[in-house]
Amino acid sequence: MAWVGVCGVGFTEYFDSTIVPLTAYAAIITSMLIAISFMVGRALSNAKLTLWSKTEAIQIVISIASIFVLVTIVNTFCAIDMAEIASIFEVTTEPPPAMDIYLAAETYLKEAAIYSHNAMTVTRYHLEAYTILAYLNIFKCDFEAGGIGWGCLFGYSGNNLQPMGGYGANMGALNIFFNSTILSHFTALNFLFILLFVYKGFVYLFLPLGVFLRSMPYLRSFGSLLISVALSFLVVYPFMLSVFYLMGDVLVDRPEYTPTVSGTPLDNYYDEGVFPRIEGEKEAVSNAAADPTKGTEYIHDLYFKHGDNVGGAIAFAAYAFVAAVFLPSVALLATIASISYLTRLYGEEIDLSRITRLV
Repeated sequence: MAWVGVCGVGFTEYFDSTIVPLTAYAAIITSMLIAISFMVGRALSNAKLTLWSKTEAIQIVISIASIFVLVTIVNTFCAIDMAEIASIFEVTTEPPPAMDIYLAAETYLKEAAIYSHNAMTVTRYHLEAYTILAYLNIFKCDFEAGGIGWGCLFGYSGNNLQPMGGYGANMGALNIFFNSTILSHFTALNFLFILLFVYKGFVYLFLPLGVFLRSMPYLRSFGSLLISVALSFLVVYPFMLSVFYLMGDVLVDRPEYTPTVSGTPLDNYYDEGVFPRIEGEKEAVSNAAADPTKGTEYIHDLYFKHGDNVGGAIAFAAYAFVAAVFLPSVALLATIASISYLTRLYGEEIDLSRITRLV
């Protein structure tokens, strides 16, 4: 999608047929307004109006130059092959496919979404299994003799036992990290949506508007902001994500996107919808009440044939949070900060807190 949206032939045709004419129209209209203002200033001998016209003539040149700078950077990003960059720095165990910076940024967010979804599946499997195990119970009658609890002969006199109730501690920990995996997955999808929204052209609408508004009275700050947003989101944001793509072997455990913690392959628990049916459940629970060690191991093995890995599931969820929430947030914050600095280069100041709330 990124290749078609930014570096493909279709985008070049769109830029030449739409963006360039819009920018040209905005520049022509702005130049006419500046020329009229200059002539009116000379006719009325208004030095302030004449000075404003000369200043805005320089500003429109700067605005148009910014567009050519952006086009140059985009072409450069499209020409860079991330596979060659990875081979130079030897950051991947397997050579990645050839792709430009924009496609690498999109690929990283897709991998982060897959990675966080896998973490959510593994954590949910462990959580569901331990929930079932922890709530299995048996009522054991008092005055047992010969396997018969005489205390229940004429009423209920005994104790309600949960032989595996200790797994409730695992449930509490897994609940917290399961919620974090949900947040991680939807955050990764949100960042991917922002990136695709950028690729589909919203920043390119800002360029003609920015050129026009930077030369309008009382609107220069807003015009500078629009150009800065276009530059930052089309340069800084994908660049940061493409750097994280190079770190994919570590961040998202490429190519499997599933870590193996303590020697246990966590992908054994991907099939979250199929839980084993406990044959002879009552007998197994009775055995667990009589001999908790033996009964617990028996029922536990029915759910975890390959062995459980609570620590691995929790670590998986933590890794997913770093890959899908923390690092993309760093990229977005760097982009927002660059908007502020670019706006200063245009001679304006903006309220960074408002931009943060907008995003």
